[in-house]
Amino acid sequence: MSSVIVVDNTLKDSVREYAQILDAANQNSEVSKELQGFFQDSNISDSNGLLSSIYTSSTSLNKLSDKEFEPTFNLLIYIVSEVSNASTLDDKSSPLLKLLVDTVPTKQPSLRDRKSIKSTSILSCFNTYFNLLPESSSTRIHILHQIFNLIEISNIDYSLVEENISKNLIGWAKLANCSDGEIKSLFWTFINLDTKFSSTSLKSIKSFTETYTVETAELLSLIKFCLSSETVDISFLVNHSVSESMAANSQQELVAIFGKYINGEYTNLSSPIEGLDIEFINSKSKILALAKFFATESSKNPSKITFSYSEIPNISSSSEFEILLVNAIKFGIIEGKLNQISETFYLSRVNKFILPGQNDENLKNWMDVKKALVDWKDSLSNINDIVKSSRENIVNSSA
Repeated sequence: MSSVIVVDNTLKDSVREYAQILDAANQNSEVSKELQGFFQDSNISDSNGLLSSIYTSSTSLNKLSDKEFEPTFNLLIYIVSEVSNASTLDDKSSPLLKLLVDTVPTKQPSLRDRKSIKSTSILSCFNTYFNLLPESSSTRIHILHQIFNLIEISNIDYSLVEENISKNLIGWAKLANCSDGEIKSLFWTFINLDTKFSSTSLKSIKSFTETYTVETAELLSLIKFCLSSETVDISFLVNHSVSESMAANSQQELVAIFGKYINGEYTNLSSPIEGLDIEFINSKSKILALAKFFATESSKNPSKITFSYSEIPNISSSSEFEILLVNAIKFGIIEGKLNQISETFYLSRVNKFILPGQNDENLKNWMDVKKALVDWKDSLSNINDIVKSSRENIVNSSA
């Protein structure tokens, strides 16, 4: 959506208002005296001189309160675009952008500090500036990088920008005529800002990798993101593009670990790798290994749906298995009923491991699915007769 800055005053009055705001921050009247000298009645005597003086004076913007900053900066944008023209804004080295970047706080204000300029106010100004530029402007991409840097150093809540940027990022980049390499760099820079490794970002990665190839560095970013996410089953991310990249980088330790993880093999990591939480990864891997066990056993013997605790591999105690099972059910990997008295588990559903490149195993899994659907269809074939017979029995018993 395009931004529009509406100002009721004339240009001369707007400059006077802007000067007064800076004077109040500096506690003198120097800016008003200096800028007033560039006007003869309502006409500007020296546009370039006025702009230069405005830029120099605007270094005082960081003295404003948070409440004052955003409307004042918007007023400055209006003045600059009127004194020169709107195209002046479309410049990566614009003094306006530099002023905004220089205002980014190096230290976050406390919650009680209501005066210091907050990062969210600067973010809003970046947003306004971005939307004032034409869609084809490369300066928009420069501003996006500045926004990403602001989010990273200021710890702005990623969810504030996630929905809008994730939906439009690729479209913006294409309109600005970015190359595929620039688009990929922009995307992965944005995704890596998500320190909560949300499911929304996982879906964005899935959609993105279905269109763009996955290079080595991008694959490693994807793997770290997936292993750090609370989402346990991330097999839906492994499309042909990701699978091909994994095959080309199979010798890398992290890729090998990820390959075991998505295939339901218990990783059991013991030493740190790539700064990842290995205990967290091992706990997720155990859930997938349990699902793999159930999927394999049910494929061998479709009629086997009841399992005793003693059959489960990599389990040291009944309580450990019960906790693991509850977590697997919680994350939607498995469905069934637990009987603590008899120490058995009744399996009703388990996720299948269907990944690109495993043609023989995938074919078998699909055949299992087909057989289950056929059996289900056959079991429903005479359901109407069963219901009718049961109803008649109930009526006759009542009579």
